[in-house]
Amino acid sequence: MAASLYSLSALDYVIIVGTFSVSAFIGVFFACFGGRQKTSEEYFLGNRRMGVIPVIISMTVTVMSAITYLGVPGEVYMLGPKFGLMFVSKFVVAFLTTTFFLPVFYRLRIVSVYEYYDRRFNVAVRYSILVAEFAHAMLYCGVVIYIPSLALSTITGVNLSLCVIAVGAVCTFYTTIGGFKAVSKTNFTCIFLTQAAVMTVGFLLIIVVGTVRIGGAAEGWRLAKEGQRTQLVDFSLDPTVRYTFWTIMVGGSFMYLMINGSKQAVIQRFNSCKTETQAKVVAWFGIVGMGVVEMLAVICGMVVYAWYAHCDPITSGRIISRDQLIPLVVMDLFHDVPGLPGIAIAGAFCASLSSVSSLINSLAAITGETLVKSRWKSMSESFYAKVVKLISAGYGVIGICVGLLSSSLGTVIQIVLSLGGIFGGPGLGVMCLGIFVPRADSRSALCGLIVAVAVGLTLEVGARMTGSRAQPNLPLSVEGCEALNVTSDFATSIVMPTTEDRNYYATNTPVYPPHSNESTRIGFFAISNLHYSTISTLVTVLVGLLVSYLPGNKSESDPAFFTPFIQKYYFNNKGTTLKTVDVDKEEISEDEPHEMNEFLKKS
Repeated sequence: MAASLYSLSALDYVIIVGTFSVSAFIGVFFACFGGRQKTSEEYFLGNRRMGVIPVIISMTVTVMSAITYLGVPGEVYMLGPKFGLMFVSKFVVAFLTTTFFLPVFYRLRIVSVYEYYDRRFNVAVRYSILVAEFAHAMLYCGVVIYIPSLALSTITGVNLSLCVIAVGAVCTFYTTIGGFKAVSKTNFTCIFLTQAAVMTVGFLLIIVVGTVRIGGAAEGWRLAKEGQRTQLVDFSLDPTVRYTFWTIMVGGSFMYLMINGSKQAVIQRFNSCKTETQAKVVAWFGIVGMGVVEMLAVICGMVVYAWYAHCDPITSGRIISRDQLIPLVVMDLFHDVPGLPGIAIAGAFCASLSSVSSLINSLAAITGETLVKSRWKSMSESFYAKVVKLISAGYGVIGICVGLLSSSLGTVIQIVLSLGGIFGGPGLGVMCLGIFVPRADSRSALCGLIVAVAVGLTLEVGARMTGSRAQPNLPLSVEGCEALNVTSDFATSIVMPTTEDRNYYATNTPVYPPHSNESTRIGFFAISNLHYSTISTLVTVLVGLLVSYLPGNKSESDPAFFTPFIQKYYFNNKGTTLKTVDVDKEEISEDEPHEMNEFLKKS
């Protein structure tokens, strides 16, 4: 059981409360003075007039939530720096997204990505994916709210439930009141007021100060080598190993392609840009920006390991989860500097606010466009905008409830990878069928989706029931805790060992054996959950392709539904005349008699 470690200063509390206040104020400001949001396009897309920089930052922090800020360093602490290879996969994802996926969404000028599923296939496909995505989004939302709340509660002693309610309530308030402009502007503000101080400057502070305190980079690398944490790339072909070169480059690419190629929260940001060129700039910088933040998190995780190399705070009982390591090391390093711990805690909450607000806004867009507008077509735009605000508030409440129940979900990184693969991968598979396979129809998409979700659930349930996913953690030591004056009461400061102490530990420190469950591991269930997105996407596509060749296939053939590559090489070869759209115009005129306008009018 974790002990109470530190007391935050008055300045720390001012910073934390100020973060919440600024976020809430931005929602009120854009609701009152940011121009009335009378239509759904204004509420969800900022009237397609958002600037490039705010949208890049909004997109980056939407994906790089508290899970990155707290979860990735903990993962590196336990398993080493191989997770850093994710940075390379971002360039693959950026290329695929901007070349094949983004042009389709932008040129169709959709508010909700589920409009595409309806137009390309039918309403049954739309609702089926909607159910899967809602399950994923609500569970993810709860985890994102829970993680920083757990960190703050552990350090300050504030009731965990109150922390969850606070972050969820503030986020719901400014998202509901201010709409998409508030979400993007708040994310922009969070970056420069808190996340810039934590996920960039904060990480750098931990890296620089921590490296100096442990005796330099060479000493840090020596400690990492001693702890078996210097392997950067593992070329093993074993799919059950959590992080190998192939697992990350293939599984990681599919996972982030799923996020950037089929998720409403990201596509909504692409479509909020003035031109397609700007949207592509946003995609490149946003996706690569995610990789930069992750690299800082990886390096930070290595420094944290070196800092606790001889006194693991999890084994010794200082904390109960690897997800609490960053707040702990911040307090250990900077507890005597008023304000810095507050910035770190506020940054964790700000990271959570940015992701949850984006999820709430996108879910409201999905529900409004899919359920409300399709049933009550005569509803005025001004009244519809009010309805989706109420929907946003409802989803915020659900997110808070899930957050209160999230303690049973397990390790944050692993549950996020699993959820993304089970519920998100099939959506990417259906999207690939839609934009790449002219033969695919609604029957193909539904069959692929159902089979893929079933396969993903089987993998996850089987892994949990058999314990097959249990993998060896790298060794951890607590031998140095006594010399460091870390007792059951835990002093409020940590005195790093001298050189003589380190030499003693290097030769005399026993380590805890890796936690393994080899006797119960079953190959199929032991597969790394980073492969879940790959498996579910490929299953959807392969099953869809097979079904598309069965008798009675009825596929759509409107070129507007397909990626430019398919339009050029498939439809041109069939003799279909394609008319181009000036994608760099700020808006498409209703008077222009091109094919896209005719398609939109019919829809």
